[in-house]
Amino acid sequence: MSTPRRPKGSVKDPIPLGWRVERESRDTFTRLAAKAGISGAALFDMMVQSLELDDRGLPTWVPREDSKGQLPIDTP
Repeated sequence: MSTPRRPKGSVKDPIPLGWRVERESRDTFTRLAAKAGISGAALFDMMVQSLELDDRGLPTWVPREDSKGQLPIDTP
C-alpha cells in the first residue's frame, strides 16, 4: 500500500522535519495517518492548525509551570 500524497503544489513552503522521536511514537503517528487516509505530513499540518491554545499561547495539554510544586509569585 502506498502512502497517500497531497496534490502537487498544495503546500506553500514545504520543509523536512529533522527531529528525532521515539520509534513507537512515529509508528503510532504513521498508523493514525494511514487510518485517516492521509500522509503523515498532512496529519501533522492538520493537528497544528487545530490545536486548542490556552492563555499562554500553548496547547492546553502542556503542563503549567506552577504545577511543578512551585507557588505562583504575585508581581505588583
